[in-house]
Amino acid sequence: MGFRRASWASWLAATLLTFVVVAAGSAPATKITPAAEWFERASALTNIREPGSPPFHMKVIFHAYPGMDFSKKGKPSIITGDGTYEETWVSPETWRREIDFTGYHAVEVRAGGVRKYSADSDYEPSRVLMMLDALFYPVPINLFSPEYGDSHENWKVEHLTAGAIPYITLTRHDAEMNGRWFYYAYAFLPSGILVRSNYLGLITSWDKDSPFARNLVPRHFEVEAMGHTLLSADLTIAPADQTDPRLFELTGPPATPGETMRPLQLFEIKLAQYYDPISAFTGPPPHGVFREIIDRQGHARETEVIDSPEPQDDENFVLINRTKRFYAAKVDGDPCEETFWMKG
Repeated sequence: MGFRRASWASWLAATLLTFVVVAAGSAPATKITPAAEWFERASALTNIREPGSPPFHMKVIFHAYPGMDFSKKGKPSIITGDGTYEETWVSPETWRREIDFTGYHAVEVRAGGVRKYSADSDYEPSRVLMMLDALFYPVPINLFSPEYGDSHENWKVEHLTAGAIPYITLTRHDAEMNGRWFYYAYAFLPSGILVRSNYLGLITSWDKDSPFARNLVPRHFEVEAMGHTLLSADLTIAPADQTDPRLFELTGPPATPGETMRPLQLFEIKLAQYYDPISAFTGPPPHGVFREIIDRQGHARETEVIDSPEPQDDENFVLINRTKRFYAAKVDGDPCEETFWMKG
């Protein structure tokens, strides 16, 4: 597992000149040692939703791909296709988000101290959550804030080069199983701009950054696993100096804590019951990293292999686990959707 350094270096050399040009006047290129400071700086550079930030209208056009799907022909289990995400943001207390994706439509608004949510399904598809994670949480807050656990600790910081381009990697290995270490990594330019992450084999890359107000916004990002593109997205953003108040109106009661478009992070939710599908599996033991969505009723959705030395050997586990049902996770006591990771 990992960035596979030869391909990682060639990717940097081929694509990062754009970042170097954009970043030249955006932040000082200083050498920082503590990992948490790298994460915090990268978050600050791209956080356009802080109090006092200028209003904006954002549109993301994305395409979702199946990756490695073991389903029968004509019966895909990974929802794919074209989608759009639009957000109008005025302040942390006034915003609207809307998404359309292959028959799924959802709207979430916040105004006047009330958040409302409407969707034509209580299940948010896997690739939608993948896209929103890359958009909202390129650097999750638990990586630099001790308040949310110890994920900010035990990172190895390295200063490297790809050709003439310097970059910094932060890596961490956890939980050795079956002779394999599970791997997390982030890569930054010296200015602090995040360019790539690897979460257990799920690789996200951001590029074509351009200034917006006092921040930088990546205009393109992609998600891949085992050489398969899972998601490709292009983003546009513009000031929203004038907005119609009716844009932030939505009929219906206030949303419950679990009714949200935003992907809930693991440190925010409470699992109703610990479950370990890999230990309970009666077939040949899987040796990979798997990702699935547990919906608000506890159904497993869109189980897929993210990283494996022999992914074809994991087909049985993936297909069987898609039929499982668990207790749903909860946020503030309310059932919620969860992105669930399995390692074997």
